[in-house]
Amino acid sequence: MSDLQNIATELITDPWVRLRPVMKGSIDYLEMMTSVEEFGLLSPIAVRHSTRKPGHFEIIDGLYRTSCLRDLHRPEIPCIIKYNITDDQVLTLQIQANAIRRDTTPSQYAKQLKRIQKAKPGITLRELSSLVNKEPLWVRKQLGLLTLEKDTQKSVDRGEIPLGNAYMLAMLPSILRMDYIDASKTMLCKEFKALVASTIKCYKEAVKDGRLEAFHESEFKPQPYLRPLKEVQAEADDPTNAAFVLVTANCDTAMEGWHAALRWALHLDKRSVEEQENNARKWSRKKWKGD
Repeated sequence: MSDLQNIATELITDPWVRLRPVMKGSIDYLEMMTSVEEFGLLSPIAVRHSTRKPGHFEIIDGLYRTSCLRDLHRPEIPCIIKYNITDDQVLTLQIQANAIRRDTTPSQYAKQLKRIQKAKPGITLRELSSLVNKEPLWVRKQLGLLTLEKDTQKSVDRGEIPLGNAYMLAMLPSILRMDYIDASKTMLCKEFKALVASTIKCYKEAVKDGRLEAFHESEFKPQPYLRPLKEVQAEADDPTNAAFVLVTANCDTAMEGWHAALRWALHLDKRSVEEQENNARKWSRKKWKGD
């Protein structure tokens, strides 16, 4: 049994337990504030008679919406009053309500950040980061996603391209990106990061030297990146790669062996370098500027 009526905002109390805190600096909250201010509350919140504060109503579902309306100084809130709801049932209803909510996609976060920038001309990256309660690097990476082509953004939102790879993809010059889409979907983040870093470095050198037409023939340069701790620990416990690394590095002394081990940990051993080069050749541009 339930009733629908407007209730004075001051008579509505927070739920006895919260599944998630209200992050007023988050993009979700700012986006909801904008929507509520412009269109009003599109769906009423759910409340019950408070068992802890007589004469008041306790929120079952709608804490974010209520917080927005409070911040907007709205005197009343449309509510669905639920009767005979226990504390355990409140928790169950909250879990169900949160379970069906769709998470915000990376491109939606980026677009909302862009909206905030447009609404606040001159806002700095640090100020924007503080406003949304995120690190400046995170904000910069999110905004970088908007430089990707629309189809690529959709692939990121669908999870076809790992977010880490999407960030690296956005760093590539736009003329190069299409040749790296498949790689971004299939390569591990560390491998793709090394590939993109090498490509960007070669591209910058080509621009500096005025030889863009020969960019696709640039000399390959391997990029170091650490192996996962678990992989290093496993090798320390059972050195299955040691013999191959030492032999291929032609180690004759303990110092040479130490150096070879460090290069293996940085993916700079012979096998790793060959894999990097094969990947680089595989995903490099076959023709420059479509020629």
